[in-house]
Amino acid sequence: MNVEFIGKAVEWTDAMKSFVEGKLERFSRLLKEAEEDQVEVVVTLSTSRAKHKDYAGESRPTVFRVDLDIYLKTSGGGVIHAWEEDVDVFSALDKVLDEVERQLIKLKQRRLEQRRKGHKIKEELIGSITAPSREVERPTIIEEELVIEKPMSEEDAIFELQESGVFFLPFVDAKTGELKIAYRKRSGSFGIINTRCRGA
Repeated sequence: MNVEFIGKAVEWTDAMKSFVEGKLERFSRLLKEAEEDQVEVVVTLSTSRAKHKDYAGESRPTVFRVDLDIYLKTSGGGVIHAWEEDVDVFSALDKVLDEVERQLIKLKQRRLEQRRKGHKIKEELIGSITAPSREVERPTIIEEELVIEKPMSEEDAIFELQESGVFFLPFVDAKTGELKIAYRKRSGSFGIINTRCRGA
């Protein structure tokens, strides 16, 4: 992963660079699971003055804006972009990296779903060619690894469920540490199953 730091009227300190690089290390696993191994990251830091309506008083604080772009160079390609602003530079960096992590999790889920669909089509094609017509076709069972990214609230789990389009989503509850399963009901609403098991 190549990282380029760009400062517009502001200098990157070693502490800020180390903060970003440390968090980006966590993303290596997500990128590998999404089959992205050729990645370029550009982090741009700029400043502006806060607007009068945002802050009372005469002096307007400096607002730091962080733009983070991840360029995916493999066949799937694409760009992940996020930006955040805050009067504290480390808070802005933390927020933008959290948003990028959320987008990477969604990317990984989309790629897994695409691979599942491709595998299913391949199995159906092979089955239609090789299986005698008199035999009853048995359902294919595909064993998949359960990957739980990080603890989240029930609201975040329902949001991820809606975004990903899957029918159920196991997650570790951030408050209780218990393994729960968010699922989509036939009525269109959502439910939560509490397994009473403690997450890893």
